[in-house]
Amino acid sequence: MRWLALFVIVLVTPAMADTPVADDLSFQVDVAPSSIVIGKRFTVRFDIRYAKGTRVYFPESPATRPLLLLSHQRDTPSVVGAAEGETHTLELLPVRPGAVVLPPIEVPYVDPSGAARVAKTPEVRLQVGGTLGNEVAPEPRPAGTPVPVRVPNTALVIALLALGAAIVAAGAAVLAYRRYRAWKEAHRPPPPPVPPEQRAFERLATIEAMGLVEAKDFERLALLVSEVVREFLGGRFGFSGVDMTTFEVMQHITGQDLGRLSMVELDDFLSLCDLVKFARYTPTESDGVGLLRRAREIVEKVCGVA
Repeated sequence: MRWLALFVIVLVTPAMADTPVADDLSFQVDVAPSSIVIGKRFTVRFDIRYAKGTRVYFPESPATRPLLLLSHQRDTPSVVGAAEGETHTLELLPVRPGAVVLPPIEVPYVDPSGAARVAKTPEVRLQVGGTLGNEVAPEPRPAGTPVPVRVPNTALVIALLALGAAIVAAGAAVLAYRRYRAWKEAHRPPPPPVPPEQRAFERLATIEAMGLVEAKDFERLALLVSEVVREFLGGRFGFSGVDMTTFEVMQHITGQDLGRLSMVELDDFLSLCDLVKFARYTPTESDGVGLLRRAREIVEKVCGVA
């Protein structure tokens, strides 16, 4: 059986010189090698020239059908807009013999004035030859240069798989340890509650540092020390003293062991604070200054502090 063959030297329609396509861009097209054969790679290089300050956005994967695009190599400036040209090399593969056209490629760009435009590369016409040397009397073409054959490196593949498995195992171990730490932290018993008298002394010290006595701001002072005493009594005897009236507080502590504190002394202190807070009563200077001292004495007497 005889085989027909085609063999035609490549023809490139655009001249190998600058081809202006837009006001700001010019293209020079080079094809290598000069003889294109089906199934063998060749390159088309576009040298683009433009005014300084132009920003060119050559597409990463331009349309090259019916030619197959194998790779796209760029030689572009490191700083956009700082150069006056760049080069783009397309590695292509012909898959059928005969006349082939590489269609124009749209290249968006921004000129130095900031206007956005689109240029097109020249149309490239090619003639692709077959693998037989004589179409009248087909004979096999001379053998070409040896083609390198890639052989998988099995040892390297196994080593990489083992390394990947080790990395995955290490990551899983780290994740499991973090989850264990989070679970342990969530199930850690809470710290013991602060005794009510300790919290009361700390809050009274904070109120004293606010300088309310020196500023004679007795209304705010009465509000704060009253809350401290109510909270202390509620924590000491098991009720929410802050949310109760003076009458309700006195009812809840009736019959409780108040140490050296008398009910009359406590009722007098809370009633004075209520007058200052709610009735806009202005206490004497000695009563106002004594509010902080009396609140501290109430805590000390209930707790039996000397």
